[in-house]
Amino acid sequence: MAITYHAGRRIQGTSTDVEVFNSGTIDTTSSSGNTIITFTEGGVFKPTSAFNVEYLVVAGGGAGNGGSGTGGGGAGGFRTGTFSNLSSGTYTIIIGTGGSSAGTAGGDSTFSTITSTGGGSSSTNNLGGNGGSGSGGGSGGGTGGSSSPVTSPVQGYAGGTSSSGGSYNSGGGGGSSAVGVSPPATGSAGNGGAGTANPITGSTSGVLSGGVYYLAGGGGGATGGVGGTQNVGQGGLGGGGNGGSESNPNAVGTPATGYGSGGGGGGASPNVGTTGSDGIVIIKFATSGNTYSLGGKPANSQVGSRFEETDTRKMYHRDDIDFKEEGGAEATNYRSESWYEQLSGETP
Repeated sequence: MAITYHAGRRIQGTSTDVEVFNSGTIDTTSSSGNTIITFTEGGVFKPTSAFNVEYLVVAGGGAGNGGSGTGGGGAGGFRTGTFSNLSSGTYTIIIGTGGSSAGTAGGDSTFSTITSTGGGSSSTNNLGGNGGSGSGGGSGGGTGGSSSPVTSPVQGYAGGTSSSGGSYNSGGGGGSSAVGVSPPATGSAGNGGAGTANPITGSTSGVLSGGVYYLAGGGGGATGGVGGTQNVGQGGLGGGGNGGSESNPNAVGTPATGYGSGGGGGGASPNVGTTGSDGIVIIKFATSGNTYSLGGKPANSQVGSRFEETDTRKMYHRDDIDFKEEGGAEATNYRSESWYEQLSGETP
C-alpha cells in the first residue's frame, strides 16, 4: 500500500513503503513557497498525488586522460525541465559517479524518464570520447568527442580538437553550455567548455561565480613536450579540472571539483588521469498541498506526527528531528500508552 495521510497527524504504510535511505545524502530546503530536494547519492522520490515537479539531472564528469598532451574530460550531461502532473508512485534516482581513472567516462544520472549521460574521456589513441559532453582530443590532431546521444534541449557540447604537427597541445573537454576550446598550433592547450548556471532557484549546489552557481564544466587540456612556454588548459566554469604540463612536472592535472565536471588532462608526470566529479539530481515543487516521501519515514510530516507500519504494528513518533520508534533505543519522553491502541482503536 502507499503511504496514507489521515487527520490528527496520523500516517500509515507498510514497512516496504519506507525503505531505509541514507539521510546524509539528501538535503531538503524551502524557498519562496517551494520545496527543493537535492540528491547527491541515489534514492527514491514518492509523491502521494500528482503535481508539477521541476528537475535538474546532471551526470558524472569524465576523467582526464593520462600522458603527454592528453585531452580534458567532458562534463556530464545537464538536463532540466518540468514534469507536468507527475503521477503518484515511486521514482528511482540514480547518481552517476565521476570517471575514476584515465580513459574512464562518467556514469549516467537518472530521474523518472530523464537520463543524463556521463561525460566522455579520451581513449588511448588520443581520440576524444563521446558522452554527455565530449572529451578533448589528445596531441597530434586528435579530434574532440561529441555530445551523444543528442537530446532536446542539448545536454552538452563537444570537446576541442588538438593542434596538429606534434605540438602536444590537447583540446579542452566540452562543458554543458559551451564546446571545449581547440588550442592554437603551438604554446597552449585548450580550456574546458563552460558549465551552466543552476536553474533551481534557492539551491546552493554548484560552483559559485558572480553570485550564481554553476555546474558541469569541462576539463582543461594538458600540454606535452619539453621546453618553451606552455600554457595548460584551464577547467571550464563550474568546476572542471585544470590540465597538466610535461615541461613542469609539478603542474599535474587536477581533479574536477564541481558536480558533473570533467577532470583535467593529466600531463606526463605522473602519467595518470584525473578524476571527474559525481553528478547530482535536484527537484523542486510547490510546498503547499503536495505530500511525498523519500523512501524513509515520511519526510514532510509535522512534529508530533505518528506513523504506523500496518504489517509489523511498529509505531513511530516524530520529534523535532526525525521519527523514533516507540520503545526503541532512541525513544525518549514518549507517552506510556500503546501507540497502536491510540491510532487504531484496537487492543494489541
